[in-house]
Amino acid sequence: MLNGVPLVRAPSGLLIDGVQRLHACVETAIPLRTMLAEQVDSEVFHTIDQHRRRSLAGMLKQRGMPHHLALANLLTRLAQYDECVLSTGTPGTTSWMRLWRVVHGSTALSEALAESLARPASPLPEPIRSMLVAMGRQVEPGVTTRLLDALEQHDSYQPDEPGVVLFDEIERSGEEAASTAGLYRLSALAIKAWNATQQGARPRRLMWQPPGADGKRGEPFPRLMGYRGLDAFDGGVVPRRGEEQCEWSMEEIDPATAARYLSQHPSARPPVTAVVEALALDMRQGRWCDNAQPICFTASGHLADGQHRLLAVIAAQTTLRVPVVRGLADDACASYDMQPRRSAVAAAPEDPDIKFGDQPLATAMANLLWRFERKVPTGTRYKRASATEIREILQQHPRLIELRGYARRMVEHGRSSVMGYGAYVIERENPALGGVFLDALATGTDLVAGHPVLATRAALQRLRREGASQEEQLAALLAGWRRYKVHRVAEDDLRRLRATKR
Repeated sequence: MLNGVPLVRAPSGLLIDGVQRLHACVETAIPLRTMLAEQVDSEVFHTIDQHRRRSLAGMLKQRGMPHHLALANLLTRLAQYDECVLSTGTPGTTSWMRLWRVVHGSTALSEALAESLARPASPLPEPIRSMLVAMGRQVEPGVTTRLLDALEQHDSYQPDEPGVVLFDEIERSGEEAASTAGLYRLSALAIKAWNATQQGARPRRLMWQPPGADGKRGEPFPRLMGYRGLDAFDGGVVPRRGEEQCEWSMEEIDPATAARYLSQHPSARPPVTAVVEALALDMRQGRWCDNAQPICFTASGHLADGQHRLLAVIAAQTTLRVPVVRGLADDACASYDMQPRRSAVAAAPEDPDIKFGDQPLATAMANLLWRFERKVPTGTRYKRASATEIREILQQHPRLIELRGYARRMVEHGRSSVMGYGAYVIERENPALGGVFLDALATGTDLVAGHPVLATRAALQRLRREGASQEEQLAALLAGWRRYKVHRVAEDDLRRLRATKR
């Protein structure tokens, strides 16, 4: 599905964005129709994919679907049922694109949800009830109606009516039914009750025991007789490949234009104030990078991608030069933000000095410096530095990156990020004596009883075992450093160090 998100290449030919898509293209042997942005400065690498993952419910809300949260949950449960993972707690693998086509191509699921919500007095929990109604309507709606009526009016039916037997099981389960395992069990019993109602059976009890970890006891999750799965709800709406009439242009978006776009084109998700504030601060302070990621609109006028950037333009009262894509298929909205958020890296991707495993640690140490040394503007809500702030900090404080090896060696004394940032603070204050203190802290050798470094080591290890916060660990490390500086052994250590250098 063409969704406006381009492959991005630097002037050197380096691929900045699109690696996973190209791997998928090779693996599936399916040609990839996409946009391509070339001659993009590799410095923008760290600003790509700094988004907040959106939700299926948000997409349904944007399309005006009633009860979008419940509908998204229903779609997810039915997909898990089709994949036989409903009772395992394992997320399904069905894509949002597929689920969107199902609900977009047929009103059957929306009608089933409305029917379920019209029975608020039913003792069967709504998540199970809506799934049962949707599945039952596909096979034999009258069976579902009888079962739910028997649940609600159990005194008017025979004791061995499946709906009455299911009511008894719900009563027996009590508070346990509200747990995750309890909901799975009730889902299985409800399907068994539906099957019994269809067959005219008169069970005394409804029982289901899931398979154990060894697979030797219990039984598989029951299947509703005659149910054909999500495919039977699909209205046959298939996106037409190669027929999108997209338009691409570079635009200067000022606050007035951003406000107009936001008012005319609703987005699929509520904005996150912290994200907007972080982007706006980058724009105000000149850290924003043109990274080739476009503002995207569908052919029907929906804002598919770019809401936070537009809000940041208004907050920063600045102008943003950005690509704008129009005319995308509505289905493209289901294909955004499905990848993990990219780490804010310390250097351009071609820099061999920054290895893959170092990036998260370098980012975490930079975040600590940002929190404790850079004053956050009053009223801001974001708790972490933006990607551009991280990169700026690591460029201005390269010793942070160099200390990542020490940080890892000290993992038994504290979190690596705390030990790395704390070591940087100590070295920066007094490089010579700080180095002696940090070496003694790491090795603990040749330290006599009563040495202040021994007390610091013990305090840090205790906090580590107790799972103390970053703030507590950092405070203990710096307090130990302060005690060491005024202790007489520090003077002796410094004299020995000077003598060694001579």
